Amino acid sequence: MYWFSLTLRWLHLVAAMILVGGTIVMRFARFPELGEVADEQRKALYEQFRRRWAMLVAGSVAFLLFSGLFNFALFISESKTPPWEAWHATYNSLYQFVFGAKFALAMVVFFITSALAGRGEATKKFRQDARWWMTVNLILALIVVALSGVLRFTHIGPTLPKAVATTTAPETVPAPVTTPTGGAGG
Repeated sequence: MYWFSLTLRWLHLVAAMILVGGTIVMRFARFPELGEVADEQRKALYEQFRRRWAMLVAGSVAFLLFSGLFNFALFISESKTPPWEAWHATYNSLYQFVFGAKFALAMVVFFITSALAGRGEATKKFRQDARWWMTVNLILALIVVALSGVLRFTHIGPTLPKAVATTTAPETVPAPVTTPTGGAGG
């Protein structure tokens, strides 16, 4: 389960990098570049870029939702040892508050990113003022990343050896073998 959890966390970060990095590229590289070309050519280039970007956005948002909720459930299910319960009593309300804020802001980021990458009439106003919404989205995305860092530090919890965390009986460790000179040998 450790490798699955680690892989899922890594892929969660990759999906977040795609959304945040893509927003940075669109806002500071691609969007200004499109302003320098003729109107008809700009629309054609934007449409080509938008189609590819929309696929990355949809995949990243779906994976972030799945992996984020799975990681949250995994965290809750693994915190059932006595040291974790003590941590829970101290930090749980802070963790829950920060997680709730992160989740709510992430939903806004997902919506704005989807609106900018979409083509529907309902979100047309977002695309008409794309520079503003990309800036807002980037600021919100960076806040989500910062909140993720806070969560990481609030849910580290106590450091427990794997054997102690998963078993109730203590492990017996053989006494070290000593040499005639009094040092440890083996």
